[in-house]
Amino acid sequence: MTDDSRTEALREWNSLARENTENAVVSSMLEAALTASEPVETFSTWLLVATAAVASFLIANAETLMPFISRAGFVTCGVFLCVSCIFGLFSKVFAVRCKIGVETGNAVRKTFSEHLAKYQAEEERIQKGAAFWGIDLQSGIRIERVLEEFLQPFPRWVRYIAQRYLKKHAGNPQIGYISQMRSLYVQGIAAFLQALCFLGFLGTGFIFAAAA
Repeated sequence: MTDDSRTEALREWNSLARENTENAVVSSMLEAALTASEPVETFSTWLLVATAAVASFLIANAETLMPFISRAGFVTCGVFLCVSCIFGLFSKVFAVRCKIGVETGNAVRKTFSEHLAKYQAEEERIQKGAAFWGIDLQSGIRIERVLEEFLQPFPRWVRYIAQRYLKKHAGNPQIGYISQMRSLYVQGIAAFLQALCFLGFLGTGFIFAAAA
């Protein structure tokens, strides 16, 4: 019975429904994972503020601190703080990139769903009219044209990067989340290195102070 040609359409429908649901579940899981960007950004911001405050204190009290930690220790501590700030700014940049991607994606999905619902109702009436007249009409949203029109106002290099990205990940149902997840990954790595450099500053300060 499973090979009956009469049930082929039903089996294809079942397969497509399962695949769409699975893709939707994966999308919801990725959306949930992207919420981690906000607490990481908060941590990075506070650490960046603390690092800037400590760096200002060191610069303002350089003459007082140098006898305790030596010139080499002062310079080493300063380097750790500067590198920590660089990683902090790097983390902030990718946090903003991730946030823009999430908010843009949510706005597009909302408006796309609204327009799609209106079109589906209209498409049903058109198909009924086509069936009445016995003609076959190609309906459905032309995604290629939508993307082409969307990218048209952007500079040529932006269109090139976008088209290359779309071509590279064509067929991937989670294409909208790939860039965002990469931004989240880089953001987390940068925040980790930022904290590591700050700990390096603390450790270096204690070591040079003990050796002085």
